[in-house]
Amino acid sequence: MDFRHVRAFIAVAEESSVTKAAERLHISQPPLSRHIHQLEDELGVKLFRRHRLGVTLTDVGRQLLEEAKVLDAAASDFLETAGTATYEVAHTVRIGIGWGLWEPVHRVRMESARQSERLTIDATDVFCADDYNEQLKSGALDVIFGRPPFDGAALNAAPLFHERIMAAVSAESPLASRKSLQLRDLAGEALLLWDRHLMPHVYDKVLDLYAKAGITPKTIPTPGAGPHNHRGLMLVASGQGAYLCIGIPLTSPQPTSGIALVPMDDPDATIEICVAWRKNETSPAVLQFMDAVWQVFPQAGRTPFSATAPSRRAS
Repeated sequence: MDFRHVRAFIAVAEESSVTKAAERLHISQPPLSRHIHQLEDELGVKLFRRHRLGVTLTDVGRQLLEEAKVLDAAASDFLETAGTATYEVAHTVRIGIGWGLWEPVHRVRMESARQSERLTIDATDVFCADDYNEQLKSGALDVIFGRPPFDGAALNAAPLFHERIMAAVSAESPLASRKSLQLRDLAGEALLLWDRHLMPHVYDKVLDLYAKAGITPKTIPTPGAGPHNHRGLMLVASGQGAYLCIGIPLTSPQPTSGIALVPMDDPDATIEICVAWRKNETSPAVLQFMDAVWQVFPQAGRTPFSATAPSRRAS
């Protein structure tokens, strides 16, 4: 059923005149009369009685008028909802935020808001590199703030800054009071290892640091535990070992007792933080958001590099 026919029926019924209904709908009389005839033919009923002074509803027409108004209102609501949804989608950027990266992303958010009040940011926590690469490629997310690796075949990735690796040690350890540490300071500490698939780049970086320093640590795998959850923090607080980690553990607020986070002072003890987005992106909203990224991180430039996966290690 053509909704133009329904609206023509309502207008003619309320005006009791084809002439006045045509003026109300801003169309000429012939197409309006045609709409009414087509609706009557489709329904198999006569809706109006025509006479010299105009038209009046038939008994069937009176019965159908209220239903027509309900149908017209529902169609209007549907179109309004569709228009709102389309607008929101067109002006929404879906971003993924890696562990501990709230502050730099918040700076971009504020710059984005300064540039445009229309842009909406829908944020999601992201953890595993394999997952957020797929979410970017599939379109589930538009922009990622995270750590390598990124799929260089489908994605652009630009470095924003380097974050320093932290040692999470027991508050009772003599190391807890230090302002910074080097790997040789941790030679006597057991190294706790989280599940590699969560952060393969960081996992491999930590082991490479030990290898380059000529230190073979005692490693303790901690399945299901890590510096990002309370189970892992409990291992550290009870003196079972230390994690080398990035960002702030995902506990809120940050623990103030039991453990200490001490920056690693070794020159290579850093991890690159990147922004990643799809190649050949055309969404105006995403491109506008990326402009805000470059405003906050001008040193990153606009020339992306492709961050590839690190060498695989057995966990």
